[in-house]
Amino acid sequence: MSGRAVTIAGYLLVVGCGVALELSSRRPGSPIPSLGALLGRVMSTRSGRVGVMTAWVWLGVHFLAR
Repeated sequence: MSGRAVTIAGYLLVVGCGVALELSSRRPGSPIPSLGALLGRVMSTRSGRVGVMTAWVWLGVHFLAR
């Protein structure tokens, strides 16, 4: 198995876990907040907005810039 295949499998695992968490958060009475609720809570403070912007910049620099 090549390194590229391991990397792709790792990303698919992370995405799959995210989808599983989101689906489990949609159940009635679930203590897990949905992604929208989580981002809403984080974006309510200035430091949270700076952190989200920093994460977007990091993702852009590492995955989108060439």
